Amino acid sequence: MDKRSKIMLIVTIILLLLLIIKSNFIDPIHELEGDMEKYRLYSFQTAHLNAGVFKNTGLLTYRVVKVEQDSTEGTTKIMIRDKDSGEWVNHTIEGQYSGKVRAYLFNFIPVKDIYFEGGIIRENKT
Repeated sequence: MDKRSKIMLIVTIILLLLLIIKSNFIDPIHELEGDMEKYRLYSFQTAHLNAGVFKNTGLLTYRVVKVEQDSTEGTTKIMIRDKDSGEWVNHTIEGQYSGKVRAYLFNFIPVKDIYFEGGIIRENKT
């Protein structure tokens, strides 16, 4: 292997390590407080419903990367899965929220961003 090939290999390895660090430590939002935490849980738990082809393979990992309160007016209705019973529980939180969940392939390659705005919407089928 010539000198240029070795340098390119080293640069590739360094960039891969930086991507792994960014994907696992810098991007995700950890525990929040109050209604922001409820909206983070709602975003995280419902993002798995948009998995598509990779849904049952276990190749995708989801991390919440952004939660914002857009407005203090009104309320947002969300559903969060209860830890004990596993049932979906309705919650109403004060204000309007938005968030972003990022899907990672093999735990570090970002492949898809899922944007959330507001809460649950129920369609009336007549």
